[in-house]
Amino acid sequence: MSAIDKTFVKKSFNRHAQTYDQHASLQGALGNTLLQFLNGSVCAAARILDIGMGTGIMTTRLAEKYPAAHIHGCDIATSMLAHARRKDVLCLRKDFFIAADTEFLPYREDSFDLAFSGCTFQWLDEKERAFREVFRVLKPGGRFLCSLFGEKTFAELKSSYDQACRETNYSRGEALALPWSEESVFSLFESAGFIRCFASTNLVREHYRSVKELMRSIKGMGAQNASLRRNKGLGMRALWERMIAVYEHEFGLPDGRVPATYEVIMAGGLKPPTH
Repeated sequence: MSAIDKTFVKKSFNRHAQTYDQHASLQGALGNTLLQFLNGSVCAAARILDIGMGTGIMTTRLAEKYPAAHIHGCDIATSMLAHARRKDVLCLRKDFFIAADTEFLPYREDSFDLAFSGCTFQWLDEKERAFREVFRVLKPGGRFLCSLFGEKTFAELKSSYDQACRETNYSRGEALALPWSEESVFSLFESAGFIRCFASTNLVREHYRSVKELMRSIKGMGAQNASLRRNKGLGMRALWERMIAVYEHEFGLPDGRVPATYEVIMAGGLKPPTH
């Protein structure tokens, strides 16, 4: 697995907070799907935590769904929080939004009825610790729902990158691995102590006008390669140009567009109630 450069993650999301929303339509759609997993099972959540809230896309929807709840949110990138605070639905809740590391949540144990996290956990190295932290801050009987991107995400990009590396003899870095699977996420929920766990996987295919547009969209969200051994230095230009050519040749569609696959894992669990 690629070790995550957390400092780089923070800088990248801070730098692209202003353009995040215009490229995050998929994340918004996934958030709506994740909400459907509640199925009315949490009717009166008094305190809710949105982990890795970003610009507040899901936080807004949680506030609309639970208007009487105290909505708390945290994110590693302060610029993301600043954008969230300017949204009409959230501006009155700004005191509840703080900069925080998911692996070290700054909340007391047994604090929340419901915890959400949309497309955040793939940026973590200490996965087990992060799940234990969520378990800790939930009240007994509290529920945790999350979505994240699995190992088949950007399969076309990874295949094109690998071929381009071979053809250009580039070996000065590595692509970011996303070693998540339905089974591994389910196991993490159970290991943290959750019960009634579930995990489901779905392959979503988005289409872009070109490979460059795909890369601009990824960069526009701040979701760049955060591996500690990410690509750098001499040979990058040639590698980049060859990767684009391979991608277009191998995966390009007759209308000129290119596909990009996202493996979406949605999962959840319940902190056991006290008896």
